[in-house]
Amino acid sequence: MEVVINPTFKQSTILTAGFILFGLATIWPPLILVCAFLTSKFLSYTNLNNDDAPARRLWWSKMKSQGLPPWLAVPSSVTYEESYWVNSRGMCLMSYISTPTSRPPKAVLMYCHGYGDQASWLKAAEYRRLVKEGYAVMALEYEGHGRSDGTLVGFGSFDRLAGDVKDYMEETYLKNFKGLKLFVGGESMGGAVAYTVASSSSLVSGAVLICPMCAIHENLKPPQFVIDLLYKVVGPPGTINAVGMLPLAPSKSVNENSFKLTEKRILSESTNSRYTRLPRLCVARELLDATSKISSSLHTFSKPFIVLHGDADKVTDPDLSKQLHDSAESKDKTIKLYEGMWHTLTTGEPEENIDKVFGDIKTWLDERS
Repeated sequence: MEVVINPTFKQSTILTAGFILFGLATIWPPLILVCAFLTSKFLSYTNLNNDDAPARRLWWSKMKSQGLPPWLAVPSSVTYEESYWVNSRGMCLMSYISTPTSRPPKAVLMYCHGYGDQASWLKAAEYRRLVKEGYAVMALEYEGHGRSDGTLVGFGSFDRLAGDVKDYMEETYLKNFKGLKLFVGGESMGGAVAYTVASSSSLVSGAVLICPMCAIHENLKPPQFVIDLLYKVVGPPGTINAVGMLPLAPSKSVNENSFKLTEKRILSESTNSRYTRLPRLCVARELLDATSKISSSLHTFSKPFIVLHGDADKVTDPDLSKQLHDSAESKDKTIKLYEGMWHTLTTGEPEENIDKVFGDIKTWLDERS
């Protein structure tokens, strides 16, 4: 195979920048200082040290060497093994498998985390509830999330992201758990991933959809003229360019609208992999496109599923979960709506609420395993 090594910046780009600076200096020399100031502010916002996957992995390694937080320590009742899985694009994606130590697992759940989240932080600790009840749980951190390769929370194709999950899930299931019932579950954007994977994989026996992103809540969606401009500037779905990676998509804070308890939100943000800026333009485009496809295909969903949603959710619309339940082709469908609960049902609520949610998930899985 031919090896081709090219410079990061094209000569034409540098020459263009030089001509622009020369023109500014000709018009009014102080304009150069103004441009330098604006550029410094822009670059310090768009480029952070945790954008790079090796930096995120290094932070995690140092954190482990100093001792894991008590809530993340693995109890003796479960096994927990992490590894890096290589996708079809050559990217190393962090994954884990967790199983009960005292008995063989009775079924398997593939967990799909949400936008800007990671499977190996708070979620890993909370989903051990299911492992203690006899289930194997496996998870994959998407491209650009957690310790996986890719610019932090930057991806140019939702379909490729969901494809990674499907490939990892099927490969790992057939290697380690063949013969057991396989379920796929996800929260928020992970619910959209789980929906997509369940729709396309013949190995999946059912889906657990927690506050799924079947559509983007109107409170978080930008105006239509912004959406139209987004598609023109960033390009069609599945493509990516330098403009698309800019974190400039107008949106309200997801985290502040997700966690009912402030202390749990702070805990979720106490990792180097947290994302603190506006959504990247290409990611906003992908989520708009994916949720549009999902919301128009709800009536075709035929797998058994349970959808769980807080009725006070400000991020994903509980009415869309009702619509999924009512219109889905599936003959085995369950919906649970929780009064007063917010978006992060499994990590952002008081403990008694989290217990209730996992109790309902366990009951549903038990009846189908």
